[in-house]
Amino acid sequence: MAQLTIFVNQKPMLLTDEEGLYFAPPAVYFKSYIYCKAKNETDVLRIINICEADEKLEIALLYNASMEELKKMFWEHCTPVHAAGGVVLNEKQEVLLIERKGKWDLPKGKAEKNETAEQTAIREVQEETGLKNLSITKNICTTYHTYKEEEERILKVNDWFEMLGNGTEKLTPQAEEHITDLKWIPKSELKNFVTATYPSLMQLLEKYEA
Repeated sequence: MAQLTIFVNQKPMLLTDEEGLYFAPPAVYFKSYIYCKAKNETDVLRIINICEADEKLEIALLYNASMEELKKMFWEHCTPVHAAGGVVLNEKQEVLLIERKGKWDLPKGKAEKNETAEQTAIREVQEETGLKNLSITKNICTTYHTYKEEEERILKVNDWFEMLGNGTEKLTPQAEEHITDLKWIPKSELKNFVTATYPSLMQLLEKYEA
C-alpha cells in the first residue's frame, strides 16, 4: 500500500493504491469528501478543479492500482518547483517559527540551480532568520502543495530537515520575504501555534508538540 498527500487549495488530496480506503479512515472522519477511481488524466484534472473551486470540500481521495501512474497523471497538470526548509531547534529544544503574511510558518524557500536539498534548506533558513550556525540533524519528510501563479498551477515539493541552531544568536526577519516576526516556541506551547499555520505544515509541527 502506498499513499501520498498533496494539499490543493489548502485541503488534502490523498493519492492511494488501496481501493478500500473509501470505506475507512480518513474518509469517515470528514463530512464532505470526494472519491474517484482515476483512470486517466481527465479524471485527475476534474478532481483538482473541484478541490480548487469547492470551499466546503474537506478532502479528496484518488485511487489507482498503480501509485506511479497516479502520480504521473497528477504531475501532468502541474509545474513542479523544488524547495527545502527546516524545523530549527535550539539548545532548549524550542522550535523556531516565523510569522509571514499573518500566518505562523517555517523557514523555507526554492532551490537554486545545482543545489542539494540540504544546501537549499540551510541557505533559506539562514536568509530568512539571520541564524548562521546551523547543522542538519535528520531528514524529516517531504510535503506537497499546489498554488496558482497567474494561470500556471505550481506543485511545491518541499523537503524538510531538522536542524540545530544557536538560541543566543540574533534573529533577523527577512523583510523582502514578508517575514514580520521570529519566535523560539517551547514544545509545550507549540499546539497554540499549530492552528494558525498552513494545513500542509500542521502534521509536521504536531510531531514536535510536547
